[in-house]
Amino acid sequence: MRHYSFYGYHGNILEIDLSKGCIKTKPLDPLMIEDYLGGRGLAMRIFYDEVDPLCEPLGKENILVIATSPLLGTNAPTACRGHMVFKSPLTGIIGSSNCGGTWATAFKYSGYDVLVIKGKAEEPVMIDINPEEVKIVPAAHLWGLDTHKTTTELIADKDPRKHSRILCIGPAGENLVRFSTVMNDKNRAYGRSGPGAVFGSKNLKAVRVSGRIKIQIHERERYQSGLDQALYLIKSAPVTKRLLHELGTLGLLKLINIIEMLPHQNFQDTVHKEEDLDKVSGETLNKTLLERAGACYGCPIACQRHTRVGDKKGEGPEYETLVMAGPNCGIYNLKEITRANYRCNELGLDTISFGGTLACAMELFERGIISKKEIAGDKLNFANAEILEKMVDSIAYRRGFGDKLAEGSYRFASSFKHPEFSMTVKKLEIPAYDPRASFTQALGYMTSPTGACHLRGGYAVSLAFFGGTREIPRFSLLQSPIAIRNMQNLGIIQDSLGICRFTGYAFSTDPWSRMVSGTTGMDFSTERLEKMANRVAVLERIFNLEAGIKPEEDTLPERFSIEPILVKGKEKLLPKEVIAKLRNDYFEAQGWDEQGRPPQSILESLKIKGIRK
Repeated sequence: MRHYSFYGYHGNILEIDLSKGCIKTKPLDPLMIEDYLGGRGLAMRIFYDEVDPLCEPLGKENILVIATSPLLGTNAPTACRGHMVFKSPLTGIIGSSNCGGTWATAFKYSGYDVLVIKGKAEEPVMIDINPEEVKIVPAAHLWGLDTHKTTTELIADKDPRKHSRILCIGPAGENLVRFSTVMNDKNRAYGRSGPGAVFGSKNLKAVRVSGRIKIQIHERERYQSGLDQALYLIKSAPVTKRLLHELGTLGLLKLINIIEMLPHQNFQDTVHKEEDLDKVSGETLNKTLLERAGACYGCPIACQRHTRVGDKKGEGPEYETLVMAGPNCGIYNLKEITRANYRCNELGLDTISFGGTLACAMELFERGIISKKEIAGDKLNFANAEILEKMVDSIAYRRGFGDKLAEGSYRFASSFKHPEFSMTVKKLEIPAYDPRASFTQALGYMTSPTGACHLRGGYAVSLAFFGGTREIPRFSLLQSPIAIRNMQNLGIIQDSLGICRFTGYAFSTDPWSRMVSGTTGMDFSTERLEKMANRVAVLERIFNLEAGIKPEEDTLPERFSIEPILVKGKEKLLPKEVIAKLRNDYFEAQGWDEQGRPPQSILESLKIKGIRK
């Protein structure tokens, strides 16, 4: 029986205070739904209202908010993603991470829309959630286990039918590695910004969920019209129909190399031998390591790669993992990269920050800034594939030199008085697209609310280089600010709907508008979704300003201004005056002032209330 005025929602926020051992259910405000929808938008609004922006990220005052969307529990394609918001221990600003798999849908089936976790338990605990009961359970026996063993034990312990779904951390989160992850389905990650360390700081090992409470659709015909169009377009677009389905995300590798955007040796250049890239391509993975393809819950694209290396099995590597731990470290050994990827998933490390931090260390070593004595005789040079898996363990357990790397590349390089070799924005490692090859991509990294992120900053690759009606010149000073603002807004809409970024290769917001409107019975027009995205972008920006971020930090490492790469035979870099113009024009496109602060007029026009003075 329904007891809430909107379809698509249960109307319940589950709030758990680990310090007090207090569990309570709070009503979800209908006005908050109208303004922030779900997922990223809803999580951000709740987080902003509950947290002091100056709190210590690893202190008990920090909170975690995980929100679902009204599409979770329907058969909308790819609608299975939860969104987590917290203050990042890596960057000190907003941490915003998104994850597919099955956990978020299972949480929705348990009868809740949002999970809020506060405080800190005195001893290791886990949270057990089902429609009948929510418990905080001792978990000392799980502390120290990797994510795979934790998942297996908790499912076997609770549910032989395997209906339960597990969200958990590994040793990296327990040891407060600043770029540690929270995992579900063993290999799906809330990866960026260090949420695993926030779990670990709260002595929270896992969250187990189960339930069968289904979601009803208010207006089936309207919902179905959007669904039919979405499925048709997904099955028609080349990237979603073939490339991602047949090769996984590694299908992007050679495409990104063609546009000379693939980073090499800590972003020193984008030059790779064709025979080297052949060793690590999606085609080679399919021929040598692939056991089967897989998909997140309700996804027709099926980009997952289930692989085997010798006696070890797992998922991936994905494009970002492969490039950051591979070519960006000068490594083209597919088996060693894959084994390191397995280990990152088991121990709970963000593979982008892992690869970026290791590449930084390799450059410092090769420049003689780090000595062999400091790394206990290891050869930390570029192209040394043998060290990959060892470094994962050293970082996750904070052993020896790994303890320094566990702080992330910015703090690591700064400890040797050379922060300029950390390829980060706001202390978050840059993903596997070189910003010198695209003003749009560069601006996305600069202005992302979480630091360098190709997703929160705007998935610029999906609007350029592969053809189609949305392609824009990648070195356009005029178009880049507006284009990246639009892509960031589209990302907020996708994150708030709980859907996959890859659907953006096939279509934009119109089919989603009909699906979410049909589900809820509310009018979530494309215009209303755009206003929601603007609202969330403003709220994220204000939180970061309150947390102490300065507009001059919306920039890129100096390397990209003084060391050019070659694109079609011409030198390309990002002079400081170009960076300044892109940033200022972006602020103007957002309607913010010259310091990047949203003015009162914007708050009033978007009806954003409750902003701290």
